[in-house]
Amino acid sequence: MTIEVIARNSSERRFATIALMTATAMQAADATLANVALPQLERDLGGGIELGAWVMTGYLCAAAVMVPLTGWLRRRLGPRRLYTFAVGLFVLGALLCSLAWSGRSLIAFRIVQGAGGGVLPALAQAVLLDIYPRERHPRILAIWGAAAMLGPILGPAIGGIITDLASWRWAFAINLPLGAAVLWGARQFLPESEDKAGAPLDVVGIVLLIFGVGALQLCLDRAVGRAWLQSPELIGEASIALIALGVTAARARRSGPTILRFDVFKDVNFATAAFLNFSTSALLFTAIVFLPILVQAPLGYPPTLAGFTIVPRAVFMLLIVLAVGPLVRRIDHRVVLGTGSVLIVIGLMLLSEIRPANSLSVIVFGSTVQAMGAGIVLIALNNFAYATLPTEKRTDAAGLFSLLRQLGCASGVVLMTAILQVRIIARMAGVSAGLDASAAPDHLSLLDSATLRAYADCFRIMAIAALVVIPATFFFRLDGVARPVKPAV
Repeated sequence: MTIEVIARNSSERRFATIALMTATAMQAADATLANVALPQLERDLGGGIELGAWVMTGYLCAAAVMVPLTGWLRRRLGPRRLYTFAVGLFVLGALLCSLAWSGRSLIAFRIVQGAGGGVLPALAQAVLLDIYPRERHPRILAIWGAAAMLGPILGPAIGGIITDLASWRWAFAINLPLGAAVLWGARQFLPESEDKAGAPLDVVGIVLLIFGVGALQLCLDRAVGRAWLQSPELIGEASIALIALGVTAARARRSGPTILRFDVFKDVNFATAAFLNFSTSALLFTAIVFLPILVQAPLGYPPTLAGFTIVPRAVFMLLIVLAVGPLVRRIDHRVVLGTGSVLIVIGLMLLSEIRPANSLSVIVFGSTVQAMGAGIVLIALNNFAYATLPTEKRTDAAGLFSLLRQLGCASGVVLMTAILQVRIIARMAGVSAGLDASAAPDHLSLLDSATLRAYADCFRIMAIAALVVIPATFFFRLDGVARPVKPAV
């Protein structure tokens, strides 16, 4: 497949890049922007905590369904039309969310918004790889990764400021001017078509994918803090996901590539990167979820301080991505991935040593080290995953890569939350029986002290998991991949 050349000069390519990265940051920010507005919209629309959970879950599920469809949609519509449609749907959903009149309408509109947003990251990444020469991929992927990480960092802050100054409705409406600018850029500078006929319409495959991925994401999102075997909802969602995805895989094996192109996993570099992407995302996102709760619940610090404890990790992770990205292809991949993986292990081990007396310093330093390691690993994986893939498979691969990242985040939180609950019970039992002196209360209550030690146990388990997956880095086969001979500019 050959892509239409759009960059007749560097300025056109620059405008296309800005449009792609702005949309990526906007989509990433909106996944977290609504978090801080949940209490206010719950009061205004009714429904309580359950409404807030569905507002987040609806968006994530819709995005998860659309991510693996990106490659197929691109083959049918072309990059420009698909990007214009996705951004338009995202902005329309945001506008409707700002006008929502009930809890149910808000959930429905968040699903619309998520459906549009789910296409944006994978398509942006694939198009950027297409419009830049291979020697500039490390640098451009580093900048794209920074944009993707900047969204979740700025999302809660922007959402909080807008909600305080105006209302939660304006937190959604802020997407309108940004979306309009991105739409203009997409219409002006993105490629319109490709030298390939539209992909056939596979209705059965689309339906199976929607039910399979949607049920899986819904199951993972709704499973946090709930007993699986005691929940008919979770059992039903897990069963639907297993059956639908199993049939999808069987059809792809029998009929060849359809909606999901599993043949991209035949490339050992992509398969290895996808596995490490899943595991690293699980460890990173679980720490992001755990730390603010840990600071507030057992330690008793205010929400503002809880939020600021993760600012250093976000800043340093952003800086490390920008610094390391252009150098990834110049250094042996085992050195890059090994360094990042070791930093992840060290950071998690530091967090496992948390005590009431040293809590804030350990949280800030440990989480920052872990985030820097994760930044190195993730930006390297973004480069290595596509190093030996044919151009025509990039968008499909990017969709699956993004989906695995999202499922890794959800799976990590579900698994570690279950382990946390088990460890809290065990720590409480140890203190009650006089067997666990380390969890004896200091100035904390018995429950808070046991909870703090349980969090430490979880971070130790996560460190072990990070250590166990390090040998996977030796599966990469990048010796024949061309390296840049001069710095990218």
